[in-house]
Amino acid sequence: MTTTERLFEDFRAAFERGERPNLGDLLESVSADQRAELEQKIERYLVDEAPLRSYDATAFAAEQQTPLMESAAEIFSDAFALQPSRARERAGLSIEELAEQVLVKTGMADDAANRSKATRYLEQLEAGTLPRLGSKVREALRSVLGAEVILAVMPAPPQSPGIAFRASLSDQAPPEQSVQRAEMIVDALSVESPADWDEVDDLFLSAD
Repeated sequence: MTTTERLFEDFRAAFERGERPNLGDLLESVSADQRAELEQKIERYLVDEAPLRSYDATAFAAEQQTPLMESAAEIFSDAFALQPSRARERAGLSIEELAEQVLVKTGMADDAANRSKATRYLEQLEAGTLPRLGSKVREALRSVLGAEVILAVMPAPPQSPGIAFRASLSDQAPPEQSVQRAEMIVDALSVESPADWDEVDDLFLSAD
């Protein structure tokens, strides 16, 4: 067993005992070449294999007060400013005005029906319930708002099925329930388009 393999196994064992191994010290204990290999092993393990831990609200709240988490909050503060509602407010637009500009930018007819439907989709986008966002709308929003908006819902399955499956898991739920949830999501995304589906629906929800 190489040094990298031994350190990785030590990390795995400690993690599964419920400990919190110090990654910085661990990576500093090996050479630069070994560090990259060890980091990859740990990352793959944490993403695809590591057991999920029970959620502890008290521990989570306390964790938010640590210097590390406060630094992370600062790092991501700029990203939060690019959320759709904040970007729109920063541009001084109502959601109806934004809908109008999106229709114009994408070459759609700016009539009352189209504007109403576009507004509903933008409301879903801001609420984090829009499952995907067509590229033409994304480009229009970038042009109007001067920012890349954040789609709160994952727009497509990740490349690794293992990650997708683990994302649906909870250590409080038996595997068969997780499978049922995944199947329900697939069913919901596979239903036929409603009868009133039109070019505005296609504009916002196209999978291009």
